[in-house]
Amino acid sequence: MAGLLLLLLLLAPPAFGQTACDYTAADAHALAAPESAAGSVASLSRYLMHNARNDREKTRAIYRWITESINYDASLLGKDVDPEVVLKQRRAVCAGYASLFAALAEASGLTAVVVHGEAKGVGPKGAMTSEGLLTHDWNAVQIDDAWRLVDCTWGAGRLDERLRFVPRFTDHYFLTPPELFVYDHLPKEARWQLLELPLSRSDFLKRVTVKSAFFENGLQLVSHPHAQIECDGSLTVTVGAPAETIVAASLARNGRDLDGAQAFAQREGDNFAVSASMPSKGIYVLRIFARKRDSQSEEYDLAAEYRVEAGAGNPGVFPKMFVSFQERDCHLDRPLSGRLRAGSSEHFSLRAPGAEDVVVEVSGVVQHLAAAGGDAFTGAVNLEPGAATVFARFPGNRRYEGLLKYVVE
Repeated sequence: MAGLLLLLLLLAPPAFGQTACDYTAADAHALAAPESAAGSVASLSRYLMHNARNDREKTRAIYRWITESINYDASLLGKDVDPEVVLKQRRAVCAGYASLFAALAEASGLTAVVVHGEAKGVGPKGAMTSEGLLTHDWNAVQIDDAWRLVDCTWGAGRLDERLRFVPRFTDHYFLTPPELFVYDHLPKEARWQLLELPLSRSDFLKRVTVKSAFFENGLQLVSHPHAQIECDGSLTVTVGAPAETIVAASLARNGRDLDGAQAFAQREGDNFAVSASMPSKGIYVLRIFARKRDSQSEEYDLAAEYRVEAGAGNPGVFPKMFVSFQERDCHLDRPLSGRLRAGSSEHFSLRAPGAEDVVVEVSGVVQHLAAAGGDAFTGAVNLEPGAATVFARFPGNRRYEGLLKYVVE
C-alpha cells in the first residue's frame, strides 16, 4: 500500500519546489572560461567561483562548464575516472562526469558526493543490466544545508540508438526535485533518493520511462502509470499537456520504427489521446514525443516510452497527419481508419478551430465539408482510387493547409 501511495503521489502534477533563480550571469561566466583556466581542477575552480554569490551559483557554474565542455565517450567505460584526467582529455562516461563535479565542488568549498545506482536509458553494452537498466553515477550536493541532485552526464546530452553522443544541454538535471529525479534514477542506497518514503526497486521498474522532455514540456501521465501495457491489438494512452505543447507518437518493434500510420496523437481538451494499432501479436514500444508550439524547429523530443504486449493483431492504420493538424489543434472524429474503400461515400467529421473552409480532395476533385458550428466541419465524400486529402484555409491565408491524408483502395 505504501508503494502504491507513493506512485500515485509521483504521478500527480509535480510540485517542483524550486526557488526561481536567474543563472544568466553564472552561465555566461562558465561558458566564457579560457583554456588557460582549465589546466587543473584548482585553477578551473578559481575561475568558476569568481563572482559566484552563493552555493547555488557555485554549483551552477560547475554544472554549466562540465555539461558544455565534457563529451561522453563510451570507449572509456571502466577506464580511469580521475578528475584531472577527465579535465585533460575532455571525454568521459558518467563516472568521470561525476568525479569531476565532486572534485570541482570540493575545491570550491561545496560538499558533494558521487551517487552510484541505476537509470532508465540507453548506454554501452557493458553498462546495461539484465533488467535493461543502465549502471550510472551522478552527484548530490549540499546547498543551504539541504542535499540536492545533479546529473552532469544527462545534462550534457544523450546517446542515440547507435550510442553516438548527441550534445544537448538541459536544465532538467540541475537541482532536480527528488520526486522527479526518481522517475529515471535509482541509487543503490535508498537514502540518496532524498524522499521521505523511498521508492522500491520493483515499483521503479514498473514505472513509465520518461525523459527530461516530459517535464520540460509540462506533460502529465493521465491514463497509464505503468511502463508495461497489455492490449488486444489497439490502445489509447492519455497524457496531459498544456496549450503550448504539441504531442506526437510512434510505434516500434524489434528496434525498428513502424510506419507512422500505426500511431495517432490528437488533442482532447487539456490532454492528448495517443492511439496505437499493433499489426500483429507481439511486443512493441510506444514512444511519445513533445515540443513547444512556438519552437523554431519542427523536431520533437522523446518524452516517454511504453512496452506494449499485444495479444492479437489489428491490421488497421490511421490517416497520415500533417504538421498543421496538430499546430492548429484539430481533432478528427471520423474516419479514423487511414484506408478507405473506393466507390463508396464516406462521412467525414472533424474540428478545425478558426478554419474558414475545410475541403477533401479526391483524384483532383475538391469536395467541401459543411460548417457545423463550434469549429466542426462535416459531410459525405465520394471516394475514388488513390488518395483523399483534407485541407483547411485559415484567416489571413489564401492557400489551404494540408491536415490529413487517406489511402483510397
